[in-house]
Amino acid sequence: MPGIKWGNYCQLYTPAFWKYMYLYLAPSHEENIHRLGENVIEEVVACLLGGYGIPSEMGLLAFKRLKDASLIYHGVPFQEIESALSTPFEIDNNKQIKYRFSNQKSKYIYSFLQRNDLQSVDTTDDIAFRNWLLTIDGIGPKTASWVTRNWLQSENVAILDIHIIRACQIAGVFSKDSDVSKSYFTLEDSYIAFCKALEVRPSNMDAIIWNYMKKTNKLALRVMSNTN
Repeated sequence: MPGIKWGNYCQLYTPAFWKYMYLYLAPSHEENIHRLGENVIEEVVACLLGGYGIPSEMGLLAFKRLKDASLIYHGVPFQEIESALSTPFEIDNNKQIKYRFSNQKSKYIYSFLQRNDLQSVDTTDDIAFRNWLLTIDGIGPKTASWVTRNWLQSENVAILDIHIIRACQIAGVFSKDSDVSKSYFTLEDSYIAFCKALEVRPSNMDAIIWNYMKKTNKLALRVMSNTN
């Protein structure tokens, strides 16, 4: 890709480094490893419960609670969803933690579960599927792409959360002033082109970058400040 330096695979966050990480960590089989739910409806709910301001572990705990309580179905009362999400979660050493935005997320999930088109969702076309997801309250391009990637193992979408954006900025794929809220799909095209140049699957590369950047978040911020 013009203007992007390959770098050394021993140097963190370079294109060469990400290629090395992919070769080391990417699954060798074609089976979909990203799905969180057993059906499309569960997948949407699981991803609705994650996102900005909510740690992935917390989102998965909330999803498990709703699923275990059989609260993911058409006609479920709003009060039952809201009660399940607002009740504190118990984690290690009997520590209790609250799920953020429980009321707002409950409204989104309740509204979604009342839709009349849930049994006729077309999942044969990944972009058409994402466009349908964008009609759901509380879902924007990132979450819609997340559901699409997870459910269809789509290689035509990208989950551009803060970790992916930072990695692409450090690697030179995105400019330092990239604004995902204004140009999501343009940045998505750049990310997919980057993956094609690396000869990797965008869906798996996304997961590898996200996981590594999350673990090294503070270091990545220092690298970004030193390159500005």
